[in-house]
Amino acid sequence: MTLTHSKPTSRQTWTEVLFLFCATLFIRLPFFFRDYIDVDESTFILMGQSVADGNQPYLHLWDLKPPLLFYFFGGIEYLFPRSFIAIRFTAVLVIFVSAFFLQRIAIQHRLRNPFLIALGYVLLSSLFGSLQGFMSEHLAVFFLLPGIYLLHKDRPWAMLLAGVFFSCSLMSKLSYGYGLALLMVLIGLWTWRKKGFLVALGHSVLLGLGLIIPILCLAIPYYVQGKLQVFTDSVFLAPLAYAKAQPLSFGDKLANTWWINLVVALLSMAVIKTARKEQRYHAAIFLCLLLGTTYTFFASGLVNGHYLVMIYPFVLLLVLGLIIRKDFRLKKAVLVLAVLLVAAESHLEYYRIAKNYLATGSPYYRTSFKAVAALRSRNLADEKIFFTHYHIGYWLLNQYPLTRSTTHPSNINRPYLFPFYGAQTTVLAELRYLMDTIRPDVLVSKEVTGVSFMETGAEREYFRKVVATDYRQVYQNTEERLFIWQRK
Repeated sequence: MTLTHSKPTSRQTWTEVLFLFCATLFIRLPFFFRDYIDVDESTFILMGQSVADGNQPYLHLWDLKPPLLFYFFGGIEYLFPRSFIAIRFTAVLVIFVSAFFLQRIAIQHRLRNPFLIALGYVLLSSLFGSLQGFMSEHLAVFFLLPGIYLLHKDRPWAMLLAGVFFSCSLMSKLSYGYGLALLMVLIGLWTWRKKGFLVALGHSVLLGLGLIIPILCLAIPYYVQGKLQVFTDSVFLAPLAYAKAQPLSFGDKLANTWWINLVVALLSMAVIKTARKEQRYHAAIFLCLLLGTTYTFFASGLVNGHYLVMIYPFVLLLVLGLIIRKDFRLKKAVLVLAVLLVAAESHLEYYRIAKNYLATGSPYYRTSFKAVAALRSRNLADEKIFFTHYHIGYWLLNQYPLTRSTTHPSNINRPYLFPFYGAQTTVLAELRYLMDTIRPDVLVSKEVTGVSFMETGAEREYFRKVVATDYRQVYQNTEERLFIWQRK
């Protein structure tokens, strides 16, 4: 029995759908029980908890991401309180549904290897480092792909709904902005050429209206409270300030991103050379999104591993669907073996969970759980705690970060963002406010001095003196890199 088909017009079978789900679950299941996978995921969980408790994003806690992401996490946490399993199983569903639509898109556009394209996304979006967590990029892809699928329907309702999905993608992660702008221009020009100006105008209006609807829905609660500026500042202006504040020249950006730019350039040339006439429009759709998103990498000067999730679908569609002129027919046993071999990190994580369960009786493990246990054993769990590291500990203790500047551990080192959430004017002033006015009772860090989260000399020296003068160490575990101080 095979799980792929030789014809581009092949249909999606339930066997393939089930295989995609099982592969996604198998790869990601052992990571359900980790305390910390990525600092961003931990921050999303904290922001989501704030939403679940009835707060709007940016008014209680603050992070540099669009609001739909936090509402999505908040919905999970409202339905399943304090559940790592619920959050990470939702990530399984998000990636599985994305792979499902990716296969549908490949079939819809008559591309080769639709099942392998979908399986490739499951593997690439789950296997490495922080991708084992639930990242904003996963959610952005989850909303984007149904929008692309609907474009092919070429009906007014489909255009409107596609715009809604595109907007939801942007309100999860803004990095698709340039790609979607290019895509809308392409759709308008292609429709004008094929069907005339009025049809092109109608499609553009419907797409634009669809884009506006979710943004308006997210903005209305702020407008009602007279806090619309908080919304616009946090969603649109703060990311611009972040981009402008990066001290990177054109040469620096090119040095950091040359490899992805080269890969995308070569891929684009290969597509132009190999795509048949009837495939060019479909290829152009994927290239618009690929090129626009890659430009955001260059503009920021960064290519973190989890950023690549946003371009994997288009790379797979173009490489396996267009450039490679072969339909691969692989037996089910071969595909199962391939997943088992590729998922080496998952095997290691299964082993770690089993080892921890045999030792402690719980599958949950790693340092944050040990920090929480140490705090509880010393009757410190209800005190004002400042987690300079392991900040998912706030959530485990049913607490919140002490200030908006400590929602994400790096926020306090970004003074250019302070005006957007009402912090002090400098890092040192914000740190003094935290330590002298808020006055945490307990500090938790992975460094013996507790100061590694501060980047500059004056702030590091101030924090070191405060720790040495006002606090005493009550717990240390050098093997786990866990240190706890209590105010004297």
